[in-house]
Amino acid sequence: MSPQDSGPKTDDVQPGVVSVGRAGLANVDFRKARFDKFQLAVGNFVACDFRGLRLDEKFAPFFITRPRSTFTSCKFDGADLRQISPEGTRFEKCSFDDARLDGWTPARAEFVECRFAGKVLSVTFSGRPAGPGSTRIDPVRSRNEFRGNDFRDAQLIDTVFVFGVDLDQQRWPVGDDYVRLDKFHRRLEAARAEILGWETGEMRTAGLAMLQSLAQRWQDQREIIGMRVSPAVKAAPRIQIRVWDALEHAKV
Repeated sequence: MSPQDSGPKTDDVQPGVVSVGRAGLANVDFRKARFDKFQLAVGNFVACDFRGLRLDEKFAPFFITRPRSTFTSCKFDGADLRQISPEGTRFEKCSFDDARLDGWTPARAEFVECRFAGKVLSVTFSGRPAGPGSTRIDPVRSRNEFRGNDFRDAQLIDTVFVFGVDLDQQRWPVGDDYVRLDKFHRRLEAARAEILGWETGEMRTAGLAMLQSLAQRWQDQREIIGMRVSPAVKAAPRIQIRVWDALEHAKV
């Protein structure tokens, strides 16, 4: 297969090993593909369909190529990506409506003009390559491009944006369900001082624990956005609301 081939005709693919080397795969419906192993050196996927698929170890080679693979205008709606670690992968104009991303930490991946909808649970998006693999990505870079992404129809449950993600370059849910704050670390200090002055007992203990958890989740991030009441936070809703109120009204 040449680098410009559009990929296997999925209706005719038989179980076994599929080897494509360096390839551009366009308009491939992987819901119809049948294979046991996919060998891939470099992949550029354009308008490919992964909707509803459970992306397990068979699909791992798609996301760990060097140089990195790029997915453009691909559909991951309803797909289960929990077993996938997108090492340095770039996603452009892809859709992740109702995708299972629980616990995802794409610390070295880039997202440009992608759409997320439904529950986005415990995901950590990063503005710069992080972790032990950050020096092995190809191309090596100091920043992850992360812009133009649409989260307006997403539930950002315990999902954070760290290491310098520019919130102004994304589209966010609106309304009182979410809190967006600048000068986050200065607010943490001020809110902690206020919470220490609360009445002793469960309210103060839970408030301080929540504040510590927030500080640990948002790393090196000046501006943050989070749910005012999150099912992922152990504190009772009334305590969550009060902690966020302290952060919002902190004098910084």
